[in-house]
Formats: sequence, structure tokens, C-alpha cells
Amino acid sequence: MDTKTRIATATKQLVESTDFSAITVTTIMKSAGLRRQTFYDHFRDKYDVLAWIYQVEIGDKTQRTSFSSWTTTLSEMVSYFDANRKFYRAVLAIDGQNAPVDYIREHVMTIVCASLLALGREEKVTIGGDYCQFMRELMADGLMNELCRWVSARTGRNADTEYEFLQTYIEDQVNGLLLRRRRISAYKHQSIA
Repeated sequence: MDTKTRIATATKQLVESTDFSAITVTTIMKSAGLRRQTFYDHFRDKYDVLAWIYQVEIGDKTQRTSFSSWTTTLSEMVSYFDANRKFYRAVLAIDGQNAPVDYIREHVMTIVCASLLALGREEKVTIGGDYCQFMRELMADGLMNELCRWVSARTGRNADTEYEFLQTYIEDQVNGLLLRRRRISAYKHQSIA
């Protein structure tokens, strides 16, 4: 195991057992069995370690996935959070300037963008502009809120059901946009009725 991975592994174990505010670079490095100064050869701070863990464990894997297969990316993400629920219960509760939720939200926004592009291509409709950006951000916020709620819940839906609901939510939102773009008069008529 390389040094960076040792630091990440020690951090992950500490986060699962200790309040994050009590974790310091010193405690991480003591747990990893490394000198404190070595930490700064690899990471800026303890938040940077959390972002790296996410990026390596799920971000890099799903970024290699084709945008057209956003459903696979979403499925892998839900499975990953389910398998690492204890760790992410603590991580997603961290707030502040360097909160990991911001990094994860960016990744979720990538999934939303991929779904918009893929479904737009299927329907042969161009999706872009300021409203598209607004929709992408709003959907990412909704997905992040749901993921945080789901990961934090002690009981509730299993990963397969959560994935199915999230996929349906994204498709419903995008299909509404596509319907409005392709058949604006039919859309207006339906909303009045």
C-alpha cells in the first residue's frame, strides 16, 4: 500500500469511529504509522483526504463511464454509498468551507448533465442555455439532499429501490423539459387542463 493510500485508509477508519472535528492531521498520521510532515507531501488538509477518497473510490470509476450510460453511473454511485454508508453518514454531515458535500455535488451535477445530454440526443432536442444550467443545479441539489437523507437513515429503502427512484426522478424532470421543448402547445394545453 502506498503512502497516500495509507493516509486515506487511516482517515476513513477514524471518520467511521471519531467525530470529524476531533480528527487532526496528527491523529491521522499516528493511525497510519507515518510522520506528520509526510501528510503534507500528499494532501493540503483533512478535507482534501476525503475528496481524494471519493474521487479514487467512485469518482474516477464513474468518470470513465460513457455519458450515454448515466444510469450505470448513478447505479454505481448509489451502490457505493450503500456499501460505505457508515463513512458517508459522517462525511455528509460535515459542513463548512471545505465540506466534502460540495465535491460530491459537483459529481452529481455531472451525472445530471449527462442525463440531460443523453435524453436530449435520444429525443433529438437541443438542451442548453441558462434554464438548462438552472435545471441542472436544481436537480443536483435535489439529488444531493435525497442522497444525504438516504445515507443518514438508519432504516428505509434498499439501494436498488433508491436507485430506481432517483433514475425515475431524473427521467421525469428531463422528460418534462423535452415535452415542453418539442410540443410546446400540447404542453401548455396539458398544464391548463
